[in-house]
Amino acid sequence: MVVGNVSRRSALGIFAGATSVLAFGSKLSAADAPLKVGIPIWVGWMPFWIMDEKKIGDKHKLNAVLTQFTVQTDARQALAAGSLDVCALNTADVLAIDAVSPVASVITLTNASAGADIVIARGLNKLADLKGKKVALEIGSVSHFFFSKVLEKAGLTEDDVNIINMSAQDAGSAFVAKAIDVSVTWEPFASQGIASGGTALITSKDTPNLIIDIISARNDVLKARKDDVKRLLDAWYDALSFVDTNKDEAFAIMAKHSDVKVDEFAGMWAGVKMYSRPENIELIGTAEKPGPYADAVKAMSSFMVKSKLIPHDVAPSSMIDGSLLT
Repeated sequence: MVVGNVSRRSALGIFAGATSVLAFGSKLSAADAPLKVGIPIWVGWMPFWIMDEKKIGDKHKLNAVLTQFTVQTDARQALAAGSLDVCALNTADVLAIDAVSPVASVITLTNASAGADIVIARGLNKLADLKGKKVALEIGSVSHFFFSKVLEKAGLTEDDVNIINMSAQDAGSAFVAKAIDVSVTWEPFASQGIASGGTALITSKDTPNLIIDIISARNDVLKARKDDVKRLLDAWYDALSFVDTNKDEAFAIMAKHSDVKVDEFAGMWAGVKMYSRPENIELIGTAEKPGPYADAVKAMSSFMVKSKLIPHDVAPSSMIDGSLLT
């Protein structure tokens, strides 16, 4: 199994990703096709491994195979191609898929970044000081989206800075090496940069509910296997409940699958806001009365069109399906 915490939420790019497969429902009939679920590596999706180790899927008669991806773009492409039925992704990933063809829907929100995405800087005291600086970030990623909102707060535009395209890991490493004075990255790379003498100029805690991770499902799978997808969703929420009631054991499991120490994982977990089922019902709303998440989709869609990452806007109503939450 390839486990780490270096891959997360890139909206564009083609890479070769290693995978690992685990199966639930081994006692069920082999004639039942397992639900194929993709899980990129990210702190907010680690409860899937609690679901595995605590056999929560068995309780729900869940017949599923989890495939672990070290590169999120590969997971997105696998869902779009039909190699996966369900996948943990970011809002931007589903927009990238559905801008080509209406293939997938968001069925629940897993977490929002609440401090785990950070602009780290050296020698800067306020956002206005970003003007004229070289800034390392991954173009087309959620870091890029986050930074666009940071610039708005500062009354600046991308024309006021010089963006250097780097992955989140490379942006963090370049900062530590003092090759650049501003990087937009996420944990644990941000903390490494701060430890090398940087400061957190602004974090995603200052932009709540902006960067939202989700679980998505192919529309054809939702139509043909809705009960199976609901079993997965119910198991997910049971795994979240386990974290709440058994934090020490849960953190040990999730830290192991993140390849970090438990105290390090605890710090990473503190940087995300995990969404409960009731919070999802409120944020997603209904087809007749959409919740606030629809505005987050619109904002991300507009950014991606402006950045030429997708050819046209995608309507929130066409890619949100909260029917399995109730």
